[in-house]
Amino acid sequence: MVSFEDLLRPLNPIDEVLRALIPLDDGSAPDLAPIWAELRRRPSALLNPMDLFFELQRPEYFKKTRFDGPPGDPGWFGPDSAAWYVHTHTPSVVVGMITTAIIDILHQDIQYAVYDHSKLVGRRPDGSVRSGTFSSSGLMVRAGHTFSFFTGVVYGSTETAEALCQTVKAMHHRVKGTRPDGKHYDADEPEFFRWTYATVVDGLAGAHRRYHPNPLRGEDLDQFYREYSRVGEALGGTDLPQSRAECRRVLTDSPSAAEVGLNADNIKYLQLLNPPGLTPLRPFYDFAYWVIMDMMPEPVQAAVDFRQPNLLVRQGYRRTARALLNAPHLLGEIREVRAAHRRLTSAPADRRAVEQVAS
Repeated sequence: MVSFEDLLRPLNPIDEVLRALIPLDDGSAPDLAPIWAELRRRPSALLNPMDLFFELQRPEYFKKTRFDGPPGDPGWFGPDSAAWYVHTHTPSVVVGMITTAIIDILHQDIQYAVYDHSKLVGRRPDGSVRSGTFSSSGLMVRAGHTFSFFTGVVYGSTETAEALCQTVKAMHHRVKGTRPDGKHYDADEPEFFRWTYATVVDGLAGAHRRYHPNPLRGEDLDQFYREYSRVGEALGGTDLPQSRAECRRVLTDSPSAAEVGLNADNIKYLQLLNPPGLTPLRPFYDFAYWVIMDMMPEPVQAAVDFRQPNLLVRQGYRRTARALLNAPHLLGEIREVRAAHRRLTSAPADRRAVEQVAS
C-alpha cells in the first residue's frame, strides 16, 4: 500500500530543501515523521500550521511539562500578564528563540559551552564538533527541551514551571569547562548567566515589538521584562535586567559584550543563514538573514559586519516578515495555549461542589 509520505514526496522535494537549510552531521534530512503521523491521524491539522510544526518537538518535551491541569491554576503568570501576551503569539516567539541561538553561538564562552555540552551541534564519529551541522540524534531533543521549557514556565501549571526550572538549573550547573584559548567558562557565573538571560528576554521582546499585530510598548513592555525575571531568578540568576533599557545595557556595555566575535567554527553556523556565493535561494537567504540580524544588539551586528539595506528594501522585508509571521497565528494557536486556557476556565472539583451547594 502506498503511504501518505510516498504520495507527497514527488510533489514536494522537501528533504533536499531541509538538507540545505538544516544540515545534519550524518547527511540525512530532519525526520518529519511526527508531522506525517499527525496528518494521517487528523488531516485538518494542516489548517493550523504552527501547531503542526510543534509536532516535531512534542515527542521530546520535558516529561514534567503539563498545561491541562490542575483546574483553575493560573501558573506563574496567568492570562492577564505581559508574559502570556508575548508568548501566545507563537511565531514571534520562534523567531526570538532563533535570534537567541545565533547570538549565543557568536559569544565565545557560550559557543564552547555548547560545543562541549550540548546535544544540538553536529559531531564526527570521534565526538569532535562538525561545525556548520546539527546532531541528527540531538537536534529535536534540544528543540523539544527548549520549546517545552519556555512554553511551560509561562503558561504551564505552577508545578510545571517550578519543576522545569529545577531541571534546567541542574542541567546548567554541569556546564563548566575550558575554551581552546585556556579561558574558563561556567554557566553558574553571574556575568555568564546574566548575558545569556538577556539574550533570551531581549530576543523574545524584540520579535514581539516588530511582528506582533498589537505589540506592547513602553511601560507595558517593561512589565514583560520584570515578570520574566522570575524565570531567570528561579534558574539562579541575580541582578537581572528589569526593563528594555537595562537589558540593552547588558547586551552592549557589559564585559560579556566583548566576548562576541567570529571564529573559524562559529562562522559556519552563521553561514547557514547567509551562505557565501551565488545560489537560487539567495533572495530567501538575504531576507531570513535580515530578519534575524535586524534584532541583534549592536556588538553582534558589528561583529558580523551587518549593514542595513536601503529604506525601501528594509520596509519590504519588514512587511513581508509581518505577513508571514501573522498568517499562521490567524489560523489558530498551538494546543498548549488552548489547554492552558481550558485549565483556567475549569474550576477545581471541590470549588464546584461548594458552588453547587451554595446555589
